[in-house]
Amino acid sequence: MDNKHRSGPVPDSWEWGRFLHDDQARHGAVGLRTELEERLEDLSELRWLLDGARDELELYRDSFPDGRFERELAAAFAHQADKLERQTAAYEREPEACDWNAYLGLKYEIRTLIKQLGAVVAGSDWQSPCKRFKSSDPDVPREAGYTQEEQNTYRRSYGSEAVKDYEAASLRAYYAMSAEARRRCVGFLTTSGMKALELALAAYRSFTGEALPAYLQQGFYGEGVELARLLLNRPTELEPQEMYAKVERNEPIGCLLVDPGMCWPVRPPVDLGRLMEGLCRHRQEEPLYVIVDRTLTTAANPLFAKYADRLPPHVVLISVESGIKYMQLGMELANTGFMVAAGRQLEQEAQRQSWVTLLALLDAGADPLTVRQLPVPDQERLTARLSRLNRNAYWVDAFLTHLMREGKITAYQRSVEPSDQYLIEGRRWMGSLFYIQLPGCRSERDYQAWVDAFVAGAPEEAHFVSGGSFGFDTFRMNAVAGELGLEAALRVSVGREPIGQLLSRLVYLFTRL
Repeated sequence: MDNKHRSGPVPDSWEWGRFLHDDQARHGAVGLRTELEERLEDLSELRWLLDGARDELELYRDSFPDGRFERELAAAFAHQADKLERQTAAYEREPEACDWNAYLGLKYEIRTLIKQLGAVVAGSDWQSPCKRFKSSDPDVPREAGYTQEEQNTYRRSYGSEAVKDYEAASLRAYYAMSAEARRRCVGFLTTSGMKALELALAAYRSFTGEALPAYLQQGFYGEGVELARLLLNRPTELEPQEMYAKVERNEPIGCLLVDPGMCWPVRPPVDLGRLMEGLCRHRQEEPLYVIVDRTLTTAANPLFAKYADRLPPHVVLISVESGIKYMQLGMELANTGFMVAAGRQLEQEAQRQSWVTLLALLDAGADPLTVRQLPVPDQERLTARLSRLNRNAYWVDAFLTHLMREGKITAYQRSVEPSDQYLIEGRRWMGSLFYIQLPGCRSERDYQAWVDAFVAGAPEEAHFVSGGSFGFDTFRMNAVAGELGLEAALRVSVGREPIGQLLSRLVYLFTRL
């Protein structure tokens, strides 16, 4: 799977004025070969997803009783998988026929198959499966699911082997770190990104008693701030510069909650490198929990590989991340989050078990049904996807700069400032979100009305979507605002279209501004 930067048009040197205003300039602007190569890359993702669905189908066949209903259901799933594979093969032979509408139609059919198979495979599970003492007679019913490996456990209490296996695979694929750091680390798949943050904050409160001050970065995700205020004893919001100063002055600190990305309303992000350099020199006896929201910087931010081995013994480094944004390949299969913690305080098995106990108390762990519906963790696949999103973000960024010059928009902000700290295939990660302010729009209601009118008037096959969240294949838009509805903006989530199809969407957007 080759998704490296290939030669071709460069967004910053693109003749935007001529391209947007001259119909003739658009013809042949992007080589057909580049477009078709990217379509084939996208089809390779679909074939990989189909392979995963077939593996799940084999698990179903091997695990479920050999009754007539089960055989017929397996045959129905196999028939659908065969049909989707034939369509994928046809597009591979003739990528010209696989335009954006055709690609999404096929991918969403595969998505449905994955969700259906996952639900059927986990559908017989019991929440507290019984103990098994001998090979079961298929004619004797038992209180355990056909695919359940565990027994005599309560699944809410971190009892699912399927979940543990998926967590281990995710840690290997998405959270690079040294063998030493991995030995003193815990990682959990949670029911959401917010639940991952709740687990991290609850761990800080439970394990330390909140003896020292906790500080939140100004501009942190709004619901995250509300959750921290709910769980912690009077945390203080600070600008990043104030945080650096406290760390560099070696002040006593109990917890830092930071984000190197930017939500709306945009505030200065934390410079993670500077913060970590300060923490490497920080000294105190009490634990210091550093919670980093990695959702916006995602796998471009290998914070454990960079910092886990360098931090002093009192620092516990924690990453929280929404698992539904990028890691589900634009399919939004199930609400999940990841929480990973590393530090010398986790060297002891008893301390790691304390995290498991807390996970169970909060009912924060993901359900096996969720895991059965997720793609296999794969670092190469995720990187290829992020690289395309990042490439498209650079094009949208250059497009927005041109719109500023023409007065079509009044301002725009990125969600991640490109930096050597965050790289995808050697290129600085820009994120996939932009916040745009339009002339004549003031309130959140104004922006949402603009979005809805734009999407309603656009050709359906262009797949402009009025909706929140990000990390999808499609170009999504929604209104955002600060507290009390002030500081409103249009939020755009960049998709992963091939370059030619991306440019056609930007042209359409230009004509409606």
